[in-house]
Amino acid sequence: MASVEGINPKLQALELEAPLSGVLDALAVLPPIQKARRFRCRVVHRLGSLARIGVFLLVLWVAGTFDGPLSVVAGVLAFCLGAVLWFRSLLPRRFHAEGHPGDALDRRPELVRRVLLRLKEDLAPHTPVRLRLRPDPRPEGPGSSFYDLKLLSKTSSDVLDPWLTLETRLADGAHLKLSAVERRRNKISDRGPNGPRRRKKAKEYDTLFLDVRLRVKAKRHPDLAALALKRAGHAVRLPPGAKLQRLRITGE
Repeated sequence: MASVEGINPKLQALELEAPLSGVLDALAVLPPIQKARRFRCRVVHRLGSLARIGVFLLVLWVAGTFDGPLSVVAGVLAFCLGAVLWFRSLLPRRFHAEGHPGDALDRRPELVRRVLLRLKEDLAPHTPVRLRLRPDPRPEGPGSSFYDLKLLSKTSSDVLDPWLTLETRLADGAHLKLSAVERRRNKISDRGPNGPRRRKKAKEYDTLFLDVRLRVKAKRHPDLAALALKRAGHAVRLPPGAKLQRLRITGE
């Protein structure tokens, strides 16, 4: 288990089991930690780019300064490194969508915080909440503001990113489990509206799926299995913009 101030460095996720107040405190300190982690990633990426250019310039300087076999070897290395850097510049790079919701530091932690505040009245005092949260999207993954500009022939259909698992027991004894999965779907089209072939185009769509499971004691709710889905659907309350994909009811 990770402490409430930190993130598991191996999983890049916050893992803890604590009362509601402790979980809310952990979520409150996440944005500064995320900001520092993003800054370190940018610095490492920039240093890597500068290091490649620096090595190329150093080898080029050696080739023009020294004579003999060293100059020939340095010249060959400079030519090879220059060709590699030039070829790399032609390859598709990742694209950053300015203003994308994925840039917000508190996007995922804020969603969890709002869910917990809504559950506050339904939780018994000092009830432990088990949380596993990855606050930052994976690079070029669902929910991220970075898009990998790959070749159309190598574009995958779907990319899934499960980033949240939340479990707790409500005051009435029911067990609640909430999970979140983000999906990036890639669609490739090469035909116009009337059928003629055109240049291939790829579009990416991100969708967030929330799965809520509420397990109750069958003895306390003996008529639950006989509840009609239509009647149960009227009891579902969703926030604006959300759609109910599937509802299932069993004896528990």
